[in-house]
Amino acid sequence: MKPTSNFSDTCTIKNTSNDTEVEVELLDFRPKERLTVSVNRTVKVTLVYQARTNIYVGNMAGLEFTSTGPKETQTYKGR
Repeated sequence: MKPTSNFSDTCTIKNTSNDTEVEVELLDFRPKERLTVSVNRTVKVTLVYQARTNIYVGNMAGLEFTSTGPKETQTYKGR
């Protein structure tokens, strides 16, 4: 039986310049590729997966943002 992965609709991104974190909504998510989020429904930020550090990194308005991505849950379907 193979599990089905489901991801949360929100995640946390961190501003590395001033160490603040904010909860954001996901617009597009491709695991281990790209994460596109909406900050306060006004600013769109795209983060790209960095395999060696296992995090998503992106820049917007001269600021750097990082995220570990949305929480993943796995569902097993039986009979």
